[in-house]
Amino acid sequence: MTDHELATMLKELADGPAPPSQIDVDRARRVGGRRRRARTTALVVGCAAVVAAGGVTAVSLSRPSVPAATDAVETALPPTPDPAHDPIVAKTGFGWLPEQIAGVGYSVGAHGDTTEAIGRGEQPPEISLSVSGQEPPVPGELGDQATRIPVRIGDRDGYWLTSYANDPLNHGRSRLRWRTPDGRWAELLAFHLTGPDRQQVLVRVAEHAVFADRPVPLPLRIAGLPETFRLEDGFLTRRPDTDGVPWRVILAYTSNGTHATITVSVPGGRKTDYGSPLCAKGNGLQACVGVDQPQAAGITAQELLSRITLLGPDESKWTTQVIG
Repeated sequence: MTDHELATMLKELADGPAPPSQIDVDRARRVGGRRRRARTTALVVGCAAVVAAGGVTAVSLSRPSVPAATDAVETALPPTPDPAHDPIVAKTGFGWLPEQIAGVGYSVGAHGDTTEAIGRGEQPPEISLSVSGQEPPVPGELGDQATRIPVRIGDRDGYWLTSYANDPLNHGRSRLRWRTPDGRWAELLAFHLTGPDRQQVLVRVAEHAVFADRPVPLPLRIAGLPETFRLEDGFLTRRPDTDGVPWRVILAYTSNGTHATITVSVPGGRKTDYGSPLCAKGNGLQACVGVDQPQAAGITAQELLSRITLLGPDESKWTTQVIG
């Protein structure tokens, strides 16, 4: 079994953190979703290797690391995306977030595009934002009990989707949908939020949501990829209390039927016994590269690793000109 096949199996088995006690645990586990698969992929791919000597050219930095911010992360994104240079282009963003949120992460690729606001703790508060061309179907876990409770998001119609007619917040697993100004459908998912005014908080988050393609700055440069490389999934995750590191970048590519994965993070985090990527440290960061079948991919893990320049943990020095 290849490392990628093993990682894929683990992604499908991942349950993610347990929901609040008032939620049906078995049902919540059945609907873990891509956020939890991405979390498991980060642990499997990014933490398993013994660090190899050399292979990464480091860029010197003089500024200290900048903590993850909520509004700052969103407003700092440049307005014009270029997917040829930046593999992670966000389709949504947050204009306002509650104080319990500590950072914002992004997911793009085969399983959809999501912007995710994250708090602190082993079961952190989460607010996930996505947009689609058509109204999303009713999730299977809501069953025949699904109820739409109308709500206004600014001057537009929307609704809470819940299994409990008297509880728009669905016993802590909240789902809010509304039409965007350009006619698409937006969806907010929320978990583990605290405070007495959670319904008003989520409406305010929705009212300030941003719907525009924007490249996400990343902590690396890659001096070219083989022409056959296609991005399958990309993640910038921020889960310091579950991943063990403040953030982690994962770029998963396919090439001629095989797979290559690049992971960058601050050294450390939880260790696993799965996978064996080739890793190197530089400029306060660690890059790990795994290539299932180098001959099919047209590049070895060492060759790909040697093309990576790490930009350091200071997020003000990250770039949207990642590739090329």
